[in-house]
Amino acid sequence: ITATPRTATVGADTPATTARGGRRSWLRSPSFGAAVIMGLALASRLPGYLYQLMDTDESAIATMAMVLNRGGVLYRDVIDRKPPIPAFVYAGSFLVSGNRDLRPLHLIAALGLGASALVLAWGARRVAGPVAGWWAAGLLIAGTTALQPPDAQAANFAHLALLPACGAIVAARVGTRRSALLAGILIGVATLTRQTWIVGVMPGAFAAWWFGDRRWSRVAIVVGAAALTVASIALVVPFGDFWHWTFSGNGSVLAVGESLDVEDRAAIVFELFLLANVATCWLVARRGWRRTDLDLWLWLGTGLVAFAAGFRFFGHYWLQVLPPLCLLAGLGAASCRTGLRRVLIVVVAVPAVAAWTIALVDPPNFGAGVVRPLASYVQRHTNPGDLVTVWGSAPDLYWRSGRSPGGALITTDFVVGKTAWRRDGAARLADATPGARAIFLRSLRAHPPKLFLDTATAHLRGYGSYPLSRIPSVEAFVDAHYRRIGTVRGVTIYEHRPASTGSP
Repeated sequence: ITATPRTATVGADTPATTARGGRRSWLRSPSFGAAVIMGLALASRLPGYLYQLMDTDESAIATMAMVLNRGGVLYRDVIDRKPPIPAFVYAGSFLVSGNRDLRPLHLIAALGLGASALVLAWGARRVAGPVAGWWAAGLLIAGTTALQPPDAQAANFAHLALLPACGAIVAARVGTRRSALLAGILIGVATLTRQTWIVGVMPGAFAAWWFGDRRWSRVAIVVGAAALTVASIALVVPFGDFWHWTFSGNGSVLAVGESLDVEDRAAIVFELFLLANVATCWLVARRGWRRTDLDLWLWLGTGLVAFAAGFRFFGHYWLQVLPPLCLLAGLGAASCRTGLRRVLIVVVAVPAVAAWTIALVDPPNFGAGVVRPLASYVQRHTNPGDLVTVWGSAPDLYWRSGRSPGGALITTDFVVGKTAWRRDGAARLADATPGARAIFLRSLRAHPPKLFLDTATAHLRGYGSYPLSRIPSVEAFVDAHYRRIGTVRGVTIYEHRPASTGSP
């Protein structure tokens, strides 16, 4: 933060004057400014300190973390089509806290947000002075807060990837070999946290070349460092399985398929984002087109591509768009008069405070009707070491009950091809993850769960379209090895028959 503005390299702007008449501004005090930014970031996550499950992705990560802490291996004993770093972060939090409480993870996400904002502040400050730096930081905090509560307050893949991603954007602009190496490593870390950040290799490599005196060696350093960082995950998880579940097996998710009301949904999501970030977008327009910002526009473009991929438009996908957008806007703020900036502060604060208030008074309430009572039933009728399989999409049941998933898969969506915002039914079977059915059955046979819960009979989360009969091999396994013992809120409960032999 204490670095002086850059004036002798490609992309340098003239630092803005922030104190008139010789008066000292708080903006010129890095320590005080950093404290304010961290305080805002921590305060922006207050709802997450009071409530636990803010997003269903959190329960999926938590389930993976539970299995890790019990000696399991990712992509073998517990499987999701997401990168591994968040699961290790959650596992570490659970070990330290001694429980499965998600609120410490929300604090970690808040600290990561504050650190991300400070990184952007440093990047903008070295180009256009302290005003640009603190505006870039403040806009990032406001923009992440002004999303809907599940998207703003969670500690999911997108939130945990924010810090390494911001670091990569800023480091790539420094123009040295070391900064290119750091940028590549951070792109790799971001990719291992949320796989869509892999598209950052292109703008990251370009920035290292552009600010590094057009030296192609900088490109090789960024690309090589990113590739080696991603490959290093082979030290802790099976690399082939990681690659399949994180990248090569996800083609159906990226396809348009039979997306429901894609035009209307896209329009609503974009309109809400623009309303919440109208000041940020205006400042970017004020900044205008400059050749020295070309790398930031590339980061912004790749972020929009990652947001739109698959046409599902979840709010937290904006977290890949906000860092370059806020950095550009911060540079634009440096040329604004003090009076105008005061007006813009109000425009920025209103949607952020409104979203924060909604999250505080009306937090998400996932699973209140079915999953919570079902988790209580599972806890009463199983031991902590027992496996439980859910035919459906309810990773929060594993987290709430503290039981590991039988069949290894976090959800059986991978078996039936169910994907958010796609029309449910038999047509989705073609979208099943390659190999998922065989892995599921092989795991069930090797380690039969004590309970098998069929949520299709309760029509929970769209699974009425995916009865067991859709997958005859799974239905045959359940018929051969389990007996029906009752229902809970419409969910059919099957119990394993230890004496059963044979395999369908």
